[in-house]
Amino acid sequence: MTSEASDETTEANRHAWNAQRFGAWLSAFGSPEAEARKIVAEPRQVLRRLLPYLGEVAGKRICNVQGSHGRVAVALARLGAEVFLIDFAEENRRFALELAACAGVSIDYAVCDVLKANELGRTRQFQVLVLELGILHYHRDLELFFRVMRELAADGGILLLNEFHPIQRKLYWPEGPHHYFEAGLIEADVPNPNRGGESLGRCMYRFWTLGEIVTAAVNAGFRVARLDEHPDWEDPTIPGSFTMLAEA
Repeated sequence: MTSEASDETTEANRHAWNAQRFGAWLSAFGSPEAEARKIVAEPRQVLRRLLPYLGEVAGKRICNVQGSHGRVAVALARLGAEVFLIDFAEENRRFALELAACAGVSIDYAVCDVLKANELGRTRQFQVLVLELGILHYHRDLELFFRVMRELAADGGILLLNEFHPIQRKLYWPEGPHHYFEAGLIEADVPNPNRGGESLGRCMYRFWTLGEIVTAAVNAGFRVARLDEHPDWEDPTIPGSFTMLAEA
């Protein structure tokens, strides 16, 4: 795979994610003011899948990778963390910054292809990297992705990845490849926070096996300290997500 092909996929996905996205978040969450009130009241509820692994976050420098609408970043900031968010969609940034202002916190938000994060001048600065749900399938070069993560993480820091389980995405997701070892690109709808709503555009996805994910993280210099698999929200007989805690 050439870097040009990867850049073309990223640009196509960026365009799709910017189309109608701010309006979609308004439809899903209501106004930033309304959603901010919920986060201020219960920041730990927003972070319920993450805090058991993170512990105390106050005072820590945290990078929320591909943090989208900013709910996780704002909740972390409400608990006292210093939060830097990287995402490639300006529409996401717009919602996230309004959300943060309404919640009475400040977050630093860079609109950037995460694979070019070294251009942001934040190498080895973060004690914690937080990646939540719907991250890895946007990347065609997983080894490169985790090398970039290692460049962001301070020595002794951690990477916390809470992600859709490959079995759920590959075999049971309606638009998935329905073949666990399929390695090609899949074109599917951009996630719409309003279930049943109209398509917001199409993205290119690459779904990875659990073995590929763990191997790429280890090859990049992380040590996997914990890997937990969680039941699917609708069908608890199959895995729906997993959480990987890795040390830099």
